[in-house]
Amino acid sequence: MYLMDKNKIRFLYEINTRVFFRELSFTLGKKITFENFPDKEIDRITSSGFDAVWFMGVWKQSKKSLSLARKNPLLRKEVLNVLPDAEDKDITGSCYSIAGYDIDQSLGTREGLFKLKKRMNQKGLKVILDFVPNHLALDHPWVAKKPDLFINGTMEDYKEHPKFFFKTKEKKILGLGKDPFFPAWIDVAQLNYFNPETRKLMTEELLDIAGLCDGVRCDMAMLVLKRFQKRIWGHRVFGKDRRFKEPKEDFWNNAIRRVKKHYRNFIFIAEVYWKIENELLESGFDYTYDKDFYEALQYEKISEIKASFKDADTHLRFIENHDERRAMEIFGEERSMAAALLTALSPGPMLIYQGQTEGMTKRMPVQLLRTPPEDLNIKLQLFYETLLSTLKGQIPENIRWNIIKPVSAWENNLSYEKFVILCSERKEKIFLGAVNYS
Repeated sequence: MYLMDKNKIRFLYEINTRVFFRELSFTLGKKITFENFPDKEIDRITSSGFDAVWFMGVWKQSKKSLSLARKNPLLRKEVLNVLPDAEDKDITGSCYSIAGYDIDQSLGTREGLFKLKKRMNQKGLKVILDFVPNHLALDHPWVAKKPDLFINGTMEDYKEHPKFFFKTKEKKILGLGKDPFFPAWIDVAQLNYFNPETRKLMTEELLDIAGLCDGVRCDMAMLVLKRFQKRIWGHRVFGKDRRFKEPKEDFWNNAIRRVKKHYRNFIFIAEVYWKIENELLESGFDYTYDKDFYEALQYEKISEIKASFKDADTHLRFIENHDERRAMEIFGEERSMAAALLTALSPGPMLIYQGQTEGMTKRMPVQLLRTPPEDLNIKLQLFYETLLSTLKGQIPENIRWNIIKPVSAWENNLSYEKFVILCSERKEKIFLGAVNYS
């Protein structure tokens, strides 16, 4: 058996599970689920250099979200931009509008996923799943049966802010899922973490999920912090007649402690922005998104790129994921390879999204089930094969780089400072990395 580092990730492969299984089923001529996921596919992923797979979007799909998605003109326009011949059958509900933390029947069963996890673990692969703390689908059973778990409003709220609230079949006024800077998501209900029962039940969901996988990627993890819930929803977080008190600590502190008490090496990854990454690390997260590094690469902030090599290895870095535009679109072929090398060499794990190594250029909405046809970029494929195999096989995981200052080869050279030169000496071996990012 391959022995994994218990709570470390180096290369994380993000798979859009619904799309991936559909395409694999078409290729193999039979329906692929967690139950019969091919051993050859596991071997392909491990031989590519990955040590963890994030199966994105495995939970029970919302029928309400599906209906709203197919009626949404903005989404349909986005879908047709990348797939002009798309039909209704190619559009599904958002995988972040969760109708229940059960495996969606189109993908298999809990038992099938658990057995696949064991098979992957034996090959050195960890399995990561989604946890969406901020909201649940409009047709999740709790919306009807336990409305107090959510932000409650009044009829006046509903009339004055129709884009922030919705009315249930039971005539309750509940908040739509929201962050402070963007319009509300129309297909999800906002959970209220000032309600002790919400914290209890969502912690129990986490514990249940932890039995199926090696870690979770927590969607928009900062939104359930007390101060952001108060900032967005004001007095409504305290419930009717102010019966809820402000919690002594944020949800994550206790929830992560509870999970790690039962599963000591369980991995928590936070999708987090707004420069509060360290706060979530202190709450118990193992890794946090590093959007600043991505933007430094995008806008050629060389000093910030170099400074990042002194960071701790708790940053999850990427040059694309399902939320961002494709790396080929943002960076182009040559610069995407330079950006990928810098990302791979920097401290912490690297996330690589399905289609990235093949040079896909069209970003798919998560509601789209069919991949737009594109030619494979052989040059990029060979680059990633070399990159991952070289780093996994030869460069130590916890290497610490020194930044070497470049020297201009001629006068008035304006681009030489955009060379990033890295050097490390370890056990009489010298490791050198050089990237021309001009």
